[in-house]
Amino acid sequence: MREETDVLICGGGPAGAAAAIVAARKGLRVVVMERAEFPRHKVCGDCLNPDCWDVLEVLGVADGVRRLRQGVLRAVRMVSPGGREVVVGLPEGAEVAVRREDLDELLLRAAAAAGAKVYCGEAMTRLAEVEGGWEAGTAERAWRSRVFIAADGRNSTSCRLLRLSPAPLRDRVAVQCHAPLAAGHEERVSLEIFGDGYAGIAPVGDGEMNVCAVAAAGDVEGLRRRLMERLGIPEGVEWHRMAPLERADLAASPRAGLFLTGDVARVVEPFTGEGIYYALKSGMLAGQAAVMEMSGNPAGGWYAREHAGMYRRRFWVNRLARVAVTRPWVGSVVIRAGAAFPGLLRWVTSKVVRPLSAPGG
Repeated sequence: MREETDVLICGGGPAGAAAAIVAARKGLRVVVMERAEFPRHKVCGDCLNPDCWDVLEVLGVADGVRRLRQGVLRAVRMVSPGGREVVVGLPEGAEVAVRREDLDELLLRAAAAAGAKVYCGEAMTRLAEVEGGWEAGTAERAWRSRVFIAADGRNSTSCRLLRLSPAPLRDRVAVQCHAPLAAGHEERVSLEIFGDGYAGIAPVGDGEMNVCAVAAAGDVEGLRRRLMERLGIPEGVEWHRMAPLERADLAASPRAGLFLTGDVARVVEPFTGEGIYYALKSGMLAGQAAVMEMSGNPAGGWYAREHAGMYRRRFWVNRLARVAVTRPWVGSVVIRAGAAFPGLLRWVTSKVVRPLSAPGG
């Protein structure tokens, strides 16, 4: 039996949960389809960019996030392929690392508390544009809605079913684990560039660290093994894998009543640690667009402009990072320049990590 609703959301991560919270709090009927059972692991660097706190405050979950286990980050350490190292201090309270399984579960619970119907463990199997809206369903149930929000990540089922999926640009993958915290990695995030890839290392609380390595598919296993040996990671630690890391961007609102959020619309280089922010912010914007649509105001153009504006101020840093980590000689030049002119690297870092609302305040 098909159920009528106002907003259908595929994906219960930060983008989908943020959209659901915003729309449900405005009185809309919201359904979230999520194929995984929560809590679930997610390959991610776990870093919360300081801009996240403004969004989390709007969503009403900032205090809950502050209470999660976390690692405080007071500096960024960058290492070139040749071993040259530079450390940039972060503003007090600017950035923390929070495990994604904890963050995502908290956000999805908040969406349910706001009134959204959340169905975990139910993968979307069909999606079609129909007159006046959208029809979608899982193996267990079906819905018809006025608005559809795709929040199901870089390997989006929504885009595949709508034939919107772009091809990957490079054959790069990420592998990630949580392991016992290695000496020298307390209270800092380390970004290390190698000849065959790069790694991000950050403490996440409870004496553990997040280790994420990115490389071409044929090189990632060798990089993983070197990191295990150097950081003393036990053999029994579970590693997780994610791909693709690069693909072409998609229009944020390619059809009426359809809004793409987070990695569905644009995949960002993990090196700068901004992915969670872009997911939360775009999800919040999609929720606002859904409210506009349901009040009779087509929101596609508004959402496209706001979505583009979200990236405009600092996305050049992410592009620079992508060049630096895919061309190690560029990374070496950037880090050498940062070591010679510390103010330059502090200025670039400040474009991504600004001293906004402190996590403890």
